[in-house]
Amino acid sequence: MTIIIFILVLLVTVIVHEWGHFFIARKSGMTVEEFGFGIPPRIYSWKKGDTTYSINALPIGGFVKIAGENGIEGTSPIEKQFESKPWYLKSAVLVAGVVCNILLAIVLFTAAYAIGMPVASDHGTPTVVSIVAGSPSAKSALTVGDTVTSITAGQTVLTAPITTKALHNTITSTTGDVTIAYTHFGKPGTTVITPTGEGLTRVIGIAVEPVTQERLSLWSALKAAVSQTYTTAGEIFTTLASLIRGIFHHNGTAAQLVGPVGLAQEVGSAASIGFTYLLAFTAAISVNLAVLNIMPFPALDGGRLVVVLLEAITRRKFSQNTVGIIHFIGFVVLLGLMLFLTVGDVRRLF
Repeated sequence: MTIIIFILVLLVTVIVHEWGHFFIARKSGMTVEEFGFGIPPRIYSWKKGDTTYSINALPIGGFVKIAGENGIEGTSPIEKQFESKPWYLKSAVLVAGVVCNILLAIVLFTAAYAIGMPVASDHGTPTVVSIVAGSPSAKSALTVGDTVTSITAGQTVLTAPITTKALHNTITSTTGDVTIAYTHFGKPGTTVITPTGEGLTRVIGIAVEPVTQERLSLWSALKAAVSQTYTTAGEIFTTLASLIRGIFHHNGTAAQLVGPVGLAQEVGSAASIGFTYLLAFTAAISVNLAVLNIMPFPALDGGRLVVVLLEAITRRKFSQNTVGIIHFIGFVVLLGLMLFLTVGDVRRLF
């Protein structure tokens, strides 16, 4: 089920992004040759007007192919090609995906707050909000979203308030196994976990926080959604800045990032906490996609936008071969980063 939810989340966020490119390109008089759902090889396709719509084998995203996006081609009238359009129309096409991702995030955050968002509260129910991959808790019967009723460590029984801090203090001040009583979808259960480490380093790899549902009016939900989208984008920029500093100072910041496998786990955890939390998590992924795509890096929308703006400023066309090579190198670097993060995800599982 986690894999299915992960694929659906990716499809929604990526297809909305690509639809933004598609919509503005069509409105700008460009020929959109293909709108693909998923990544090739192609399974099924149909054509409507000038556009071929395809369903592809790897359901992890989508793409839009615009005539002339890599230079004037002979497949479509020149006046309908991307390269023949003025800089402001090309720029609009390139940023449209990012704008759509931001709008999607606002819509999803609004829905989550209006329906009822799980939030930490002193009067909430103690809930498992995260489990560290490969930790003792990950090997137990606990899952994210379970309600914790009591924790027993040695002679100490923790009943209230049950928080990550209180749990840590209890574990580090006792010895032996930890017994956790919990409720999973209304069914009570217990599990015994053996911590790793000693003294202050004794851990079981779990976070527990008191969680309650916070429901807002539609207008308040919209305002909260806009604020949350802005805050999330700011946090992503801060993380990227820390990552860049970490590369030069070798402080290991990159090791904290997750790839597709780690993201799939986090999506599954979000779904376990509740539907509205999954909506909010999907909104956060949409903001991530927007921020990453607008970065001025080759092969990304931001990198292509830089080329368009520089051509407009200098009033000269760059060599399509040179630009193509630069974007190809950027794509290879991004692919390498994806593989690096995936290897890190797998290592954390074991």
